[in-house]
Amino acid sequence: MDNTGKVVYSQELTQSKMNDSIQNGFLIFSIIQSFLFAGLFLSKKNRINSDLIMLLWLLLFAVHCFLILISLNNESYKLLKILPINFSLLYGPLLFIYVNLITSKLQSLGKVGLWHLVPFFIFSIISLLLFQNVIFQKILASSGVLSGTAYCFFTFTLLKKHKKHISEQFSYKEKINLIWVSKLVKGLVLIWAGVFVLVILNRLFNIALSLNWFFVCIPLFISYIGYHGFKQQVIYSHHPVENFEVKQTEHSDIKPQNTNKPENEPGEGYKKSGLHADSMKAIYGKLQYAMQTNELYLHSNLSLQGLSEKLNIPQHHITQTLNSYAKHSFYNFVNSYRVNAFIERLKKGDAENFSLLGLAFDCGFNSKSSFNRIFKKFTNQTPSEFIKT
Repeated sequence: MDNTGKVVYSQELTQSKMNDSIQNGFLIFSIIQSFLFAGLFLSKKNRINSDLIMLLWLLLFAVHCFLILISLNNESYKLLKILPINFSLLYGPLLFIYVNLITSKLQSLGKVGLWHLVPFFIFSIISLLLFQNVIFQKILASSGVLSGTAYCFFTFTLLKKHKKHISEQFSYKEKINLIWVSKLVKGLVLIWAGVFVLVILNRLFNIALSLNWFFVCIPLFISYIGYHGFKQQVIYSHHPVENFEVKQTEHSDIKPQNTNKPENEPGEGYKKSGLHADSMKAIYGKLQYAMQTNELYLHSNLSLQGLSEKLNIPQHHITQTLNSYAKHSFYNFVNSYRVNAFIERLKKGDAENFSLLGLAFDCGFNSKSSFNRIFKKFTNQTPSEFIKT
């Protein structure tokens, strides 16, 4: 080997050692980080099943990173090189199970279906027998990518249903809309796409690219899910409406507020419900009275369940009345009263003595962002623009 070849070889060797040091450093940091977040979840009070799934996910990261660390530094352990690929079959199902639990009223693992984890156990058993088989390695790597991508799609479907469902169940969306999970899934799709490209290049064309970007993503990913997962509150925890008593009176003098013209017949999805137009008219009158006279909208955590209990009207009857008769979701129905209450407070000159955000909180809103978004939705103006005009 001439001097030029020695220099090139030395540079490649130095670069390889540098890459190994970077990868090892991020892996060790990721392992420590995973255990720290797992410890937070273990110490969390009133843990629910979705928290246990998040805890399992964090421990999975720790074990996965440890196996990768061992395989990178011990070339002779061929079995350890294939075991981490098996773990890629768990990430998608665990995310799907977590979202299923957090968006479910039952919080039951049995209802969610732990059978989603079966492919991982099957491939793990086969891996013990065929870990040196090149064809099986390619099948396993491809299966991990396909599984992760498919479960991202399934999770997106769940989140879409959840977004629609909370509009029918709650008068607020902050901390229950799972926007952080949507961003997480989008990030996973990008990661799986990157892994897919690497698998294709490496397995089919024998082209190996640097994985430093991937090892940098791991601690960022762990921080994201650990922080937001720990902060995530129970969505279907019941907030009873306190100090509220429905007064009995006639509702004929109450005019509809911010609604479209009522339909005479139930909508397509309610034709078999047995609730007719006269019944919906009576229910709608009670709903309006509860909002206008008793100012029930002032409860920032008002939910369909709480309203149903106070009015002694089944939840599905309220939903049908609002959707089919008034052409409103529960979310829009309640917030229309909050917007009108805020406008009335402005007309009285309260803005001179209180801040706009303070007035918004007094009218039932529970965050600045939701207030601005909802106010503009109903008035086509921001609060500041509305005051100027």
